[in-house]
Amino acid sequence: MQSLLRGPTRVFGQHIRMLTTIPKLDPVRVRRSLLYVPGSSEKMVIKSKHLHPDTLVFDLEDSVAGHRKSAARRIVFQALQDAPERSPELCVRINPPSEDQSLAASDLDVIMQSGRLQAILIPKVESAEDVVFVVNKISESKPAYVPPLAVIVSVESAHSLCNLPEIIAASQKHIETHLSDGIVKIAAVLFASEDYCATTGVKRTLSRKGLWYPRAAMVTTAKGMGLEAIDMVCIDYKKQEYLLEECEEGAEFGFDGKQAIHPAQIATINAVFSPTKQGMRKDALTVEIEQAKAIHLAYTEAVEHQNKGATTLTHENREIMIDAPMVQQARRTLLRAKIEV
Repeated sequence: MQSLLRGPTRVFGQHIRMLTTIPKLDPVRVRRSLLYVPGSSEKMVIKSKHLHPDTLVFDLEDSVAGHRKSAARRIVFQALQDAPERSPELCVRINPPSEDQSLAASDLDVIMQSGRLQAILIPKVESAEDVVFVVNKISESKPAYVPPLAVIVSVESAHSLCNLPEIIAASQKHIETHLSDGIVKIAAVLFASEDYCATTGVKRTLSRKGLWYPRAAMVTTAKGMGLEAIDMVCIDYKKQEYLLEECEEGAEFGFDGKQAIHPAQIATINAVFSPTKQGMRKDALTVEIEQAKAIHLAYTEAVEHQNKGATTLTHENREIMIDAPMVQQARRTLLRAKIEV
C-alpha cells in the first residue's frame, strides 16, 4: 500500500516523525480486556487461573500495601510460573520508576526471572527516562522470557499526556539504538483515569465529558505512533448497562480495549471490542464484518484489475467511496475478527 502519511507533524506542540506507512496491528496479540489482579492476594491470584481476559495484569503497585511489596513479588512470580499453558497474556504492573526507581528495580529483579512473563505495565510514566530505565533493566538482567517483551505505558497526568509523543519517540529510539533486535517493544498506551483526575482536578461524572479530550488525545497519539490504545477502568463495575455504554463510547473513540477491575466485566468488554454482533445493544447491531469484507474485495478488484486507486461500493443501501484509508479500516476490522485477507 502506498504511503499516506509522510513528513513531520506536530502533536501537542512536539515534532514527531510520522510513520511512512499506516501502522498495522500485531496479528498475534489482541488486547481487548486487561484484568488487574492484586499481587498480594493469593486467593485472587489463584482464581485468575480460571479467568479469560486477553491480558492478566498482576499488580505490584496501587493494590499492594507498602509492607506487602516483597510478599507480592513472590506471589506474582509463582503465579507466572504456574500459569496454564493456554493462559491469557501474562503482564505485571510494576511500581513507578518516576516515584521510586529502587522499588521498580526490585520488582524487575524478581519477575524477570520468569520465562512466562510476556508484558510489563509501567505506571505513572512522566518522561522517556522512566521507560528507558525499565528497558535497560530488562536488557541487563539476562531475562528468561521469550522475546519480544511488550511494554505498556500508562498515562496518568496532564504532563504525561502532553509529552506523550516525545516520550514514545525517545523511548523507541533508545530501544532501536541500544537494545538487541526484538528483545522488547513498546506495544500499547493506557489511560489511567482516576490518577489523571486526581492530578488535574477533572471531575469524573456519569457523562464522562471531562475525560473526552484526554482520551481522544491519547488515542490519536497512540495510533499515530503505531501503538494500541487501552481505555480507562469502569469503576461502577456492578452496573452492566453503564459498563456497556462506557465500552461502546471507548470503541467509538478508537480504543482497542479496556481495563477491568472485576471478572464480571470481561465478557462485556470482549464483546464490545470485538467486531461482532455478540453482546452489543440490539439497537447498535452492525454489519461491520460483512462491510469490511465487501470493502476489501471491492478495493482489491479496483486496484489489481482496474488500476484504480479508489472505487465505489453499494452495500446495505449505502453508496460508499472506498480509498486506501477505508480499506485500512476494513483490514483492521477483519484482523481483529481473526479473518485473514
